Amino acid sequence: MSVPVPPGLFTEPPRGASAIPTPTPQASDPTVLANGQVIPRQSMPVAAEGNSFTVDLDAAPQVLGDLRTARDQLYDLRHEAAFLGKIDPGTQDDVSRDAAAVFGAVAVGGPGSLLAALTAGIDRLNELISTLETEIADYRSTEGQQVRRFDDQA
Repeated sequence: MSVPVPPGLFTEPPRGASAIPTPTPQASDPTVLANGQVIPRQSMPVAAEGNSFTVDLDAAPQVLGDLRTARDQLYDLRHEAAFLGKIDPGTQDDVSRDAAAVFGAVAVGGPGSLLAALTAGIDRLNELISTLETEIADYRSTEGQQVRRFDDQA
């Protein structure tokens, strides 16, 4: 025995928020457009470590200034990336919603995103600046001790 379905039942699209939360797209996720087309994503690999180098002590203040300037520029870019991750599609057509979702995922969608790459760059520059400052201070301290020893022996 079947139960008759009242007229109009299930004929209108659901209204309001979905009961099932949709996961936030990540930068490494493939993009699924409204028409069902799947576009694979490519994310930029982040290097594990940098190479070694030497710095002329006379040039060290300029090098540190340049590194701080580069870090500050990355902070500005990271702010812009966070803004890109919150683009309002402006309209509710499929193309605009797809574009906003793709921009959001590429900009702030976790590992491989622009935000993650900029944050990693900022962290590396901060480590480099700190290391250089420590090494320069240690060198100057050691040099000062050697000069004092030399003066004491003379």
